[in-house]
Amino acid sequence: MSIAKSVFHWERVVPVRFARAPDVDDPTVFSGPVDADAPDPDDRGFVSWSAHGVTHPAGSAVLPIGLDPTGDPELRPKTRVCLIRQEIDASAPLFLTLESGGVVSIELPSAVPAALPGTPLMMIKLRAQAAGSTHLEVRFGSAGGPIIHRLEVVVNPMIDVRMTMHVPTVNGAPLNDPNGNVLPPVSNRTDQQLFSFLEDVNKVFFPYGIRLLPDVTVDRAGVLKLAHQGTVDDGTEFDRTVALNRAAHSVNAYFVPAIVERASAVASSRQPGGIGGVGVSLVTNPADFGLLVADFVSDVTAGSGTLPVDPHAIAHEVGHVLNLINDPSGRFVHVNREVDLSTGEEHDVRDDIVSRRRLLYAFTDFGGTAARHPYRDDVGYGDNSVGGMLSVKQLNNDPTDLEMAEVRRSAARL
Repeated sequence: MSIAKSVFHWERVVPVRFARAPDVDDPTVFSGPVDADAPDPDDRGFVSWSAHGVTHPAGSAVLPIGLDPTGDPELRPKTRVCLIRQEIDASAPLFLTLESGGVVSIELPSAVPAALPGTPLMMIKLRAQAAGSTHLEVRFGSAGGPIIHRLEVVVNPMIDVRMTMHVPTVNGAPLNDPNGNVLPPVSNRTDQQLFSFLEDVNKVFFPYGIRLLPDVTVDRAGVLKLAHQGTVDDGTEFDRTVALNRAAHSVNAYFVPAIVERASAVASSRQPGGIGGVGVSLVTNPADFGLLVADFVSDVTAGSGTLPVDPHAIAHEVGHVLNLINDPSGRFVHVNREVDLSTGEEHDVRDDIVSRRRLLYAFTDFGGTAARHPYRDDVGYGDNSVGGMLSVKQLNNDPTDLEMAEVRRSAARL
């Protein structure tokens, strides 16, 4: 028997499924950093879904792949995905086929249709050929046998987005960081660190057909006089900051030592360290959209000049600039929090593994300092790290979906 499963009343059977493949060669590796060649399939749900007049009846997982049309097509990167025998044993004969050619080529296995190995996890590698969509098909018994699972592959043509990076000097009354050190007036980040930062951010967005192209020069000429040195609040001071030396038709990113809440002008209430970044949508705020990133998100050591890269922080804020969360009701602040419109209070609505795989999940701790839960604390991107996935599907009960379509539509406005 190929599937052995105890069933009481009714049960959904999942013979195989597709998952992210963090390691370039080893399909048994579960976790790894964000990688443009290892996107996270949107495998939420198995029901059909529709978006922008297109119906997807199979309800299959969806794998996004970015297409850079420049250069030799044979040198384009290989996008990898893992096929898992979820509830079917290793002796079951499985074959991989491609619904239609022209959109992607299958580089591993080397020939298609292909008999798949009798292993629990198998690596599949694809190369983008043209914009469009097709399906990988997993068949049982033979290359012409019944399809038991499909993966929709969507190849996205590239939209290049200009980014202008600023490191302004922020003067004002001295304010201490959480360690008791006076915040400097300007970020310690070097130009090279900023450019390296952006390279990693592009690993998040490339599969969705978005590429951030930085200006060759980092703007360090801006000087602001705000309430506190090295500190920008997320209200009026944000507006003043993102207006400084602003470049048109560009995502303007400002790197500052710290960001504080605008709720109070009292120094004791304006403690830095709680806000890593702020991003304002170019759709809802076309005159003053942009983003701020604070130094602490990269675990900066005061005076050391060493700033490890944290691509998620800026990628998350770029997501906001590109109009995520795109909930028309305005209820969701982030994908796991809802605002009570009558009281203004927030409460958690989705603290789950799938939400945490998404780029716009805002928090990195499920259970505080209590017992560690490996299957929750590492959702495939490293211990206690959130993911880089943008939703592709539209599920009826999720008003924050269609993120890939939204960022592409927003980017095209620039």
